[in-house]
Amino acid sequence: MLAQLKQVKIPAADALGLDDVMAIYQALQPLMPAPQNGGCQPAPRLLDILAEFDGLVLDGYGVINIGDGPIEGIAELLDAAASMAKPVLVLTNGASFSSARAFTKYQQWQLPIARDDVLSSRDALMAALAIPSQTSLPRQRVTGVFGRNVEPLIGDQVIVYGRDDDFWQRAEAFVFLGAIDWDEADQAAFEMAMLTHPRPLYVANPDVTAPQANDRFSAEPGYWTARMMQQAAKQGIKVEVNWYGKPYLPAFDMVLARMKVRLGRNFDSKRIAMVGDSLHTDILGGGSAGMTSVLVTDHGLFRSARALAYCDACGIRPDWVVNTL
Repeated sequence: MLAQLKQVKIPAADALGLDDVMAIYQALQPLMPAPQNGGCQPAPRLLDILAEFDGLVLDGYGVINIGDGPIEGIAELLDAAASMAKPVLVLTNGASFSSARAFTKYQQWQLPIARDDVLSSRDALMAALAIPSQTSLPRQRVTGVFGRNVEPLIGDQVIVYGRDDDFWQRAEAFVFLGAIDWDEADQAAFEMAMLTHPRPLYVANPDVTAPQANDRFSAEPGYWTARMMQQAAKQGIKVEVNWYGKPYLPAFDMVLARMKVRLGRNFDSKRIAMVGDSLHTDILGGGSAGMTSVLVTDHGLFRSARALAYCDACGIRPDWVVNTL
């Protein structure tokens, strides 16, 4: 199923370019929902097509902010949506910290986003873990939570990388929350643990990368997990990897349930826009969940590239393509 992953060239984390990122996503695509073929209708701004929708779901990185600053036009968009009584939710794949931290950041930027309207892939993972029938992670298992700089999960059977002794040996399952400060030594330990004693892995953030300032790309948990999976595939070792967040449906079920609360009624999911900068997370996931997908191209993943060429190459075509907010 992942034959392409064995062959794809995965560069070092500090050498990632857009073509590398897209190749990794493509190698992982057989694990993702089937793509929906949108019409790629063009519009200059998301604001210009706001009347098409009853509500918006915005990605975080690449739509609301790049790096540590908000994108120009986000406040105007939120004000316009509020004036038209159109709820705006945030669905981010950031899982290193609770979604309360993202909310605090938006507050500091004086963006009119409510706390309950900020949802994350971490929230989707936590919801699944709270319902044993939805996951193969029994509560009695010793669960090892990593990366290097994360807000750990809480539980009697939770052990934390960098805090608890014999972490890689004691854990009966792993949860990969975030990749801030994750380095090659950490990755080597992760790969050794998974290849010598394969255990279930729950990846809270499926992103391969997040766009940063100065046209740089960070290496996110999807990148590091793909590297581990590639090594396992080359050695014929089967590893169990469970993904949460976009493009997987639990995250979209969660955000659409919240949208129903905000609208106060049932609604047509096609009247809800999933707005993002990533084809394999925002656009693929939103379309698969029955939403209308909107790709933003002037900032985020495709800010220095021809986005439509990548749409054609990977077969993921949004309903709308806008330059900016």
